[in-house]
Amino acid sequence: MGHHAPMIIDTLKLKTKLEHAGMDDHVAVVIADALGNADFDQLATKTDLMTEIATVKVAIATVKADLYRALWIQWGATVAAVTAIVTISKLF
Repeated sequence: MGHHAPMIIDTLKLKTKLEHAGMDDHVAVVIADALGNADFDQLATKTDLMTEIATVKVAIATVKADLYRALWIQWGATVAAVTAIVTISKLF
């Protein structure tokens, strides 16, 4: 997904902020270490999301056009059937 520079987290700064917020030292170390070693390469960027949204919008527009066309065809067939029924009923 995202093709961007690797995210670098200042784990010491994060640990310190967590401790200042009242978190236990051991828990702050574990959280900071986990985030410092996390692989963020698979996270989507805003550009990735915008590209996917554009693709979905195109797909929705295509489905709408197909549905609209199908409804017009169905409407035309219904009008033709009603016309045929009325015409046949006038013959008898």
